[in-house]
Amino acid sequence: MSDQEFNTAGLKPWGGLQPPAAGAAPDVRILGVPMDRGSFYRPGAAKAPAALRKLSAIFAPVSEHAELFDTVTVQDDGDLTLIDGDMGVNVDAVAKAIEKTPAGTLPIVLGGDHTTASPTLIAQQRRLNGRLSILYIDAHPDLNDSSRHSRWSNGCALRRGLEMGQIDPRKVTLLGCRDYDWEEVEFIRKMGITLVTAATAHRWTGSQLADEIGSRIGGDALHISLDIDSLDPSIAPGTGVPSAGGLTSRELLDFLRQLRGVRLAGLDVDEVAPPLDLGHVTSLAALKFIFEYIGMVKLGTTS
Repeated sequence: MSDQEFNTAGLKPWGGLQPPAAGAAPDVRILGVPMDRGSFYRPGAAKAPAALRKLSAIFAPVSEHAELFDTVTVQDDGDLTLIDGDMGVNVDAVAKAIEKTPAGTLPIVLGGDHTTASPTLIAQQRRLNGRLSILYIDAHPDLNDSSRHSRWSNGCALRRGLEMGQIDPRKVTLLGCRDYDWEEVEFIRKMGITLVTAATAHRWTGSQLADEIGSRIGGDALHISLDIDSLDPSIAPGTGVPSAGGLTSRELLDFLRQLRGVRLAGLDVDEVAPPLDLGHVTSLAALKFIFEYIGMVKLGTTS
């Protein structure tokens, strides 16, 4: 992405939000995981962390509801250095890096393909001493034991995270799903995972997502894992496995708004593939969600 494609000259990343004072913990810690070895169909997500950082400069620390959040502090620790190979050979190191996020700080992890979610969930479960619930927003449940002859395909991301993090599947809410392998459907039903399909979500009004999660979360904090292919490909074409019938940006932001008041644990955003994008619209959709999420820090919803 060249400066001629999107002029960010003179602007600072992350809307100019400042790092914390010396010795203080940030409100938000950002880490990049530039990997797409789990994207067997169309790679390109490894370029997302750099692209998202660059484009973040065009945003301002003001929510879509005209709320200023310029006092939120952000520490961007750059991209993790990965070993050549899939997430399987990197999962321990990535989890340990995320786990170093200070207590009370929200980690925002930029994938990469959705195998980024596996070490993120492992780290979050450790950071919160098991008091973790998960909202997994995705066109696909990612619950295969093996996909494309690999246990580290993005189609296995949530399954690996639950197993390795020893996370109770009943603490997972899937939102926006519409493409499945039958193995995943059987796993969802057997393990008691809550499934809110894209078709169901389209019909929801009011506070139904917050009611669904709030009724079961108890004292847990909520981690959100966003695969950008949860959005319809007419809105987010730049992703590895686009799937028709997805959520709109408006629906996605409204669902996030409903979660104000829920104790938040962190966020990972995955499967943005800049080489496959058109006019950066997919990256901008992801960043809109990230900035609205950062704005929620002002409302006291951190872990």
